[in-house]
Amino acid sequence: MSATQRGPVDRPDDGRSSEDRPSGAPTPPPVPVPPLRRRTEARTPVQDRSNLRQRAMVEAAARLLIAEGFPAVTHRRVAKAAGVPQGSASYYFPSSSSLVTAAVEAAEDLRGAAATERAEALPRRERSTTRTARLLIETFYAPSVDDSVVDVRLDPMLTAMRDPALRPIMRASRPRLLAALRTVLDASGYQHVTDVDLLGHFVDASLMSAASDGTEQVLDRATATTARLLEHWR
Repeated sequence: MSATQRGPVDRPDDGRSSEDRPSGAPTPPPVPVPPLRRRTEARTPVQDRSNLRQRAMVEAAARLLIAEGFPAVTHRRVAKAAGVPQGSASYYFPSSSSLVTAAVEAAEDLRGAAATERAEALPRRERSTTRTARLLIETFYAPSVDDSVVDVRLDPMLTAMRDPALRPIMRASRPRLLAALRTVLDASGYQHVTDVDLLGHFVDASLMSAASDGTEQVLDRATATTARLLEHWR
């Protein structure tokens, strides 16, 4: 291509047209652009600290919910458990509902992960109906369960199920929990039990029935009731 056929060549603009420039005047240097990379890199540690602080609060809220129920999920308690200023909790979670929603979601994720881990760690061998029933309850309410399970764990779960904003979170976590129950059954010689969803409902009902008689030996009574159901499936 000849010089006359080439397209226009971009040159730095000094604000004057080519007609305004004196003949033979040198081309002005380009205007320097301030570097943006350093500013971006400077913000990154701040963003990382912010993300870590928010994650710590979510995890603390989940642990409080599992250990003590909804009354424990307050901005003050969560901030203290996470080791951050109370103002940070209010900043990241402006309302109590936003904090509770984050707590429920994280708690169900923790519960599902703990249930899966517990079930998959079981050695495969034949187990009695009583031992299998206890393992089912402990897995369904992982990571920890005791005789206060109805007040601390089951009642808050039912409350969450009645809340339109929290119900989808609870429903989404259930298949993972039922899969963990399936693993316990298979590892204990109950492969023939097929209706795991019914079993999950029965575990909840047995705990509520046991708690209605008092707060002592709730797990033992619920275990005995669930074992009776397993006997029918033998």
